[in-house]
This record gives sequence, structure tokens and C-alpha cells, in this order.
Amino acid sequence: MTKLLKGNVSFTVFKPGKNVDDISKFREDLASNAFQRLDPFDMRDESCGWIDAKLSFDSENFDSLMHDNFFVFSFRLDKYAFSASQMRPYLEETEFVFKRENNLEYLNAHQKKELREQTIKHMKTNSYPKTTIVEVAWDLETQLIYLFTQSSTLIAKFIQHFERTFGTTIDEISVLDSAKELGGAEKLEPIFSKIWGDEK
Repeated sequence: MTKLLKGNVSFTVFKPGKNVDDISKFREDLASNAFQRLDPFDMRDESCGWIDAKLSFDSENFDSLMHDNFFVFSFRLDKYAFSASQMRPYLEETEFVFKRENNLEYLNAHQKKELREQTIKHMKTNSYPKTTIVEVAWDLETQLIYLFTQSSTLIAKFIQHFERTFGTTIDEISVLDSAKELGGAEKLEPIFSKIWGDEK
């Protein structure tokens, strides 16, 4: 269930460097840069990409893409992150066992680095990454893009992935210039109700 039907939400508005002129090409670009699940054994700690607006596990079909004059889809970010306090008991145990098995009193910097990486891999195989999903609505009439977050971290990752996906720049613009003058945000409420309104 999206948070967009639960009341007022914050959003950031963008103007892309070029308009959509080929829907088939748009779908291809979206699918080519869709979200890919993180493998616990992957060297990467995070993965981001596009997913279907309604089915957050769907990064292939995008059946919920077209709604009136809007493209509606979502940006998903998965990230493995372990705090020092989370890691401490597992890392200390790994180091203790390694020293005992190798009859060592101290560990050098290289050994500590390798044992830390080994501990992180072990923790990744026994946990899920943190998942963040942010809805995106692209108004084809005004050519404004609404990203439903004001998190600077998410905005930066969204911009980077958007520009890589569609081969164009994207600039943040004033909410006053977009919502009040063009009314795009107000038109989104019935769209959201159509997509998620039947969910309980």
C-alpha cells in the first residue's frame, strides 16, 4: 500500500531536458535500467532502479505505467548497511576464532580488513537489505516530473539514475512554479486512487 493515499506527502518537482516522444522507447529505457535484486555475495552494497508503481517486485512488465496523461512508476533503492554495534559481536567472534585457529596473538591490518569483509558477507547472507521505494509521476501534458520525497540522498540517486536511463538532464524546479501555476500535483490524486484505491 502506497503512502500517497494516507494524507499529505512531500514531493520534489523536476523538468527534464527533453520530452517523451516515443512511448515504446521509453518502456525500453525503463526496462533496461530496471531494479535488480542484490545478491548477498555481490561486492555491491546497494542497488537501485525502476519498478512497477503497484507491484513493487515487478521490474519487467510495468503494467501500471500509463494513466491518463501520466507515466507512473517507482524508484527502488535496496542497501545493505550494518552499524558498528550490529557488527561488533560477529566481528569479534570471527577475529577470536581466527586467532585461536592460527595461534595468533595479534592481527595485522590486512587480516583485520579481510575478516571484516568476511563478517559482512556472512551478515548479508542472513539478512535482507533495507528497501526504500519512492513513487514517480511524469505529467506528459506539462512535462513535469513529481518525485514523492524531499530526501536529498534519494533525490541525488534518482537524478543520477534518471539521467543515465533516459540520456538527458533533469533540473529541480520550484514547487510554486509547478503545482500552483500548472496544477499538476492536484491532478495526481484521482490517478493514485485509480492505482491503489482498491487496496486494503
